[in-house]
Amino acid sequence: MNKLDNAISKSKQSKPYYHKIILDLLVQLTTSGKYRSLRAFKQSGDKLTAEQKETLRAYTDSIICMLQAGLAFHEIKEFLTKEKVQVG
Repeated sequence: MNKLDNAISKSKQSKPYYHKIILDLLVQLTTSGKYRSLRAFKQSGDKLTAEQKETLRAYTDSIICMLQAGLAFHEIKEFLTKEKVQVG
C-alpha cells in the first residue's frame, strides 16, 4: 500500500479525505459491494480470498496509474465502476 499512499499524496487532486475514500472504493470493488468501507470489512472479521487479493492488486495498480495521470477521484470511481459492470 506504500505505492498507493505515495500516489495519493503526490496527486494534484489529493484532498485530506482521499486516503479514506479510495480505500473504501477498493473495498467496495474487491468485495463486489458486500462492504462499503474498510471499517465495515475489518469489523466483519472476513478475510479476502486468493481471487479477491488478486482483484485488489489489480484495482490498486489501476488507481495508482490513474492518480499519476492526474485523474480526479470521481473520474477514477466512474471508470472503475463502469468497468466492473461491463466485466462482471
